[in-house]
Amino acid sequence: MKGIQGELVSDLVGNDNPPRSADFLFRRHNVIAELKALEADSLGESFRRKLGERAAERQRKDQLLVYGTARIDSHRLPLACQHELLDLMAAPLQRIVKAADAQIASTKKILGLPAARSLLWIASDVNQDLQPDTVWYLVTRILRKTQGDGTPQYRHIQGMAYFSARMIAEVPQTTLPVLFWFSGARDDSDHEMKALLGVMGAAWPQYVASAQQVQLHLVDKKNTPSDLRFAGPPGPLPKIYMSDPPPDSKTG
Repeated sequence: MKGIQGELVSDLVGNDNPPRSADFLFRRHNVIAELKALEADSLGESFRRKLGERAAERQRKDQLLVYGTARIDSHRLPLACQHELLDLMAAPLQRIVKAADAQIASTKKILGLPAARSLLWIASDVNQDLQPDTVWYLVTRILRKTQGDGTPQYRHIQGMAYFSARMIAEVPQTTLPVLFWFSGARDDSDHEMKALLGVMGAAWPQYVASAQQVQLHLVDKKNTPSDLRFAGPPGPLPKIYMSDPPPDSKTG
């Protein structure tokens, strides 16, 4: 961070009983940034339980029929079911966005910088539950939410960057290990935010390539292939349990 003139907020406010705050201040760009990590099993047991409940409800309505143990591909589900699945997947990401929004708001008060812009910075770190294109789609959808008066629901976040930290990705178009960096400003006229994101987007792959002594291929938001996936064997599919048997298998 110091290489791009970033300061740790903890250094500015002190570590004795520190208030709940964001992570970084980029004073030159007047931007406060909060870093969040998507870790292993981000969806968790709550997601599987809720997914099982929704699937059982769909089965009761004859909208989904599953006998015994079977694989369910989301893209083959009815459109309404796909939307429900996306809503369930978005829930843990929305908690991240909500927490970051609150931390940034608190930091603006602590540092006396009410006019500072703010950045949510998300790193995929040992997370294979959600693939890169899914995370980007869901978080940008969350940031488009508005309140009743039309103002942004998470008004303290003016920009977002999503990138691979320690996780290498791959695409069929190259045999090189892939890093990805997706970023954008909520307001296209926010030149200070866009400038900072440009500096970060250029510095991150250079740092990783130098630190790990490897040649990397960078994929950014302007060239986001739908087949971008994390490298290595895929994680196990989440198992869900449906409490009701198919209607025609009931006896009595």
